[in-house]
Amino acid sequence: MHNIEVKNLTKRYKNGVIALDNVSFQAGGGVFGLLGHNGAGKSTLMKALVTILKPTGGFVRVCGYDTQTQGEQVRRLIGYLPQELAMYPSLSVYEFVKYMAELKGIYDKAAVENALRQVEMTDFSDRRIGQLSGGMKRRAGIAQALVGEPEILVVDEPTAGLDPEERVRFRSILSRYAREGKTVLLSTHIVEDVRQICRELAVLRNGHLFYAGTSDGLLNRVEGKVKILYLEKEEQIVELQKQAVILSVLYEGSGLAARIVDEHGGFSQTSAVAATLEDAYVYCMGGKINA
Repeated sequence: MHNIEVKNLTKRYKNGVIALDNVSFQAGGGVFGLLGHNGAGKSTLMKALVTILKPTGGFVRVCGYDTQTQGEQVRRLIGYLPQELAMYPSLSVYEFVKYMAELKGIYDKAAVENALRQVEMTDFSDRRIGQLSGGMKRRAGIAQALVGEPEILVVDEPTAGLDPEERVRFRSILSRYAREGKTVLLSTHIVEDVRQICRELAVLRNGHLFYAGTSDGLLNRVEGKVKILYLEKEEQIVELQKQAVILSVLYEGSGLAARIVDEHGGFSQTSAVAATLEDAYVYCMGGKINA
């Protein structure tokens, strides 16, 4: 059974802006990645999923429950870490997580302690929120989402702005939770997070679903087509743009190295290099120039 089913989801605001346009995908167990730039519609989709936002069209089902007509049942199944979580600087970590748990109707001290243990914050439970580093605040945020062991964990850009060590720690927390048979929906614009822990993903671009499937399936779109061309001067980039999708440009010595997707085999004299998920993602986004 698919734990999350998104069908023809559309959100149109009164000012005419279309945040989501007919988006459909399904997510089962494990960590499912939702990739896209800021403004792609990821947060809008997450808010619809956790019943905060009413869509204009289509529907979302969580474990068979409709988010619009059965919101109470859905909320019981979900733990949510939004991109910006209001925190109370004067509370201790324990008090904050306990308070957030009580808002969900959970009054079990053991559940709070278990959540803090999962995010490696037991030793810091007496520390004030206002004294925490960015990474520790984010861990306290994930702890409040984990209280009660929800079936579905929804996290919006949890590693943005964190140092590499904290990002690795976060990925480990999420993958460990998913391994216990739960579903984690991870929204991010950091491809490395998805590459490390997500077997399946969806890519949003300007409110449209560009791709949904496995990481390998996305990679296959560019496999054998990624090449590196060496240019002498910057002006050549404009011409190259007309013939290929540019993934990145590095300045090397007196020239430039352009990493491209040779869609139509126009650069047969240059051999392909190994493609990465980052290549596939930038290609989905229309290349470096449109990103």
